[in-house]
Amino acid sequence: MKATLVLILLLGFLGVSPKAMAQETSDPSLTMVDEIQFDLKSVKSVGDTLQIDLFAISYEKNPREFRLNVFASNLIDGDSKPHMFSSVQVGRVIVQLAQRQNYLNYLMHQDVPVPIQVKIFPTSEAIKKAKEVKLVFSSFEEEGRFLEAVIPLK
Repeated sequence: MKATLVLILLLGFLGVSPKAMAQETSDPSLTMVDEIQFDLKSVKSVGDTLQIDLFAISYEKNPREFRLNVFASNLIDGDSKPHMFSSVQVGRVIVQLAQRQNYLNYLMHQDVPVPIQVKIFPTSEAIKKAKEVKLVFSSFEEEGRFLEAVIPLK
């Protein structure tokens, strides 16, 4: 009990809230980057298309711009090779790879889950055995800096 209290006080002095610590350590399948939590909802293979459904929640900033770099974000297969998305949808905003649009911009509100759907077409056996999704987005605090959120698919 004393050790837990000391840890909470120490983290409070360091600027880390116990809530944030619990979110980052309680479930290893959760990914928290730049105060945005990314969660895996489902992975489906429909025909020759792999569809990955995620959602993101902004806990601290209200509102905040979520600027996804479409070309830098990708699917990492079992051999650690990247594969570009055929399409990315955040909320109701969709970007197709064929459109050659580099960024997808979305305004996130605090504590409101935002669905993210990525599709890869056509699929291969390596893609179907993908191990993670890498989303690259701009930092809220530092303009010009990009962050990576790596979401495991297992």
